[in-house]
Amino acid sequence: MDREARPFPGIGKIPFLENEFIIRYSAMTGLEESLIDEIIRLKDMLLLRDPFVRLLWEFHDLLYEQEEPLSTVIPEDPKLGRLLGDNLRGVFYYLLVLSGTPLRFRRYEERHWPDAVRDDLMRDMAVWAMHHKRNFGTPGFAWMVIPWFQSHIDLRLIGLGRLQFNTELANPSRTIMFRNRATGEVKALFADEKRFTAAGLLDDLNEEPSEGSWTSSWNENETAWEGCPVTPDGFVHKTPVSLPKSEWEAVLKPGDPVINIHIPESGPLKPDACRDSLFRAREFFSEFLPDYHWKAFFCDSWLLDPQLSGILVPNSNILAFQRNGYMIPFPGEADTIFRCFGVKGARDGVGTVPLRSSLQHAFARFLKEGHRFHYGAAVLLRDDLDIEPPPYRADA
Repeated sequence: MDREARPFPGIGKIPFLENEFIIRYSAMTGLEESLIDEIIRLKDMLLLRDPFVRLLWEFHDLLYEQEEPLSTVIPEDPKLGRLLGDNLRGVFYYLLVLSGTPLRFRRYEERHWPDAVRDDLMRDMAVWAMHHKRNFGTPGFAWMVIPWFQSHIDLRLIGLGRLQFNTELANPSRTIMFRNRATGEVKALFADEKRFTAAGLLDDLNEEPSEGSWTSSWNENETAWEGCPVTPDGFVHKTPVSLPKSEWEAVLKPGDPVINIHIPESGPLKPDACRDSLFRAREFFSEFLPDYHWKAFFCDSWLLDPQLSGILVPNSNILAFQRNGYMIPFPGEADTIFRCFGVKGARDGVGTVPLRSSLQHAFARFLKEGHRFHYGAAVLLRDDLDIEPPPYRADA
């Protein structure tokens, strides 16, 4: 990085460290007054650590005054927790993100984006501040969420009701979606050679193949696509099928522009609220980002693990969300344990934390049986948004 931060102005001359600034913008996130008071108390403790206050100023100046990218200012985790402890590390990062709020507001004004969209996303800060309190005892942020919040300030993410959406993404999946030219039926083929479990999940959680594993095949020629079919519930079948190009059209390929969905931790995943968010997203992109020619909504999440259909009750909101799209494979082991059992559960095992919900009890049984969680993904094609129930599954 060529640019340097401006000289340190002195603690008393940094607006974002003033209580009035912290209270005003923290209240906009929906954070409770008692937690804002706790953040101010921790901030006062941080002010006694002069080198770290100077570092906080430097990061703020480069990111939010000179508008340098995060990847050049803080390219990797500085491990501040080792020097400050979890509580002051948490408030350090919280204050850093909060200090970018005026820049966030200015960028919304420049693009004439609605204040309601900005304010919807602001509430994400309270969600993660509370997440930090549950795991470390005090409100704040861990390093892992800093790139996420930078995407808020850079306007690469918007909030529209229950769901959030990236303003652009190239389809990262290896699945191709097809529509029958005559009937409109949708099918999917896995367009790569990868190892799968006997059940039809990506076999990528261990280096060694699992028992009964197999490798998918893929081929495209002048007249047809040939590959292993993906069922709408996210499993891949071993026997390849052929889709004639004269009868089928490829409507979503890897690399195509999509609207990426993020599911924030902000309450029940009610189907009506989710569909409302999807409609609002379509309207937002049509009005404010008309040159982004997206082809589908896309979402990858621990909530889209195909195995959840065998764990959760049939009427769960999570399964309803799964049925709203065409589920497809996505690589990696899901962070389900961290999401549901917190840092201690992920680090020390789910047996070390109290089980307070039926979801936790169900997941604990699943893990005790020796299973592991997979990531999954789902697609809702742009032309299918108005169809209710969604056209991909008979049980929708």
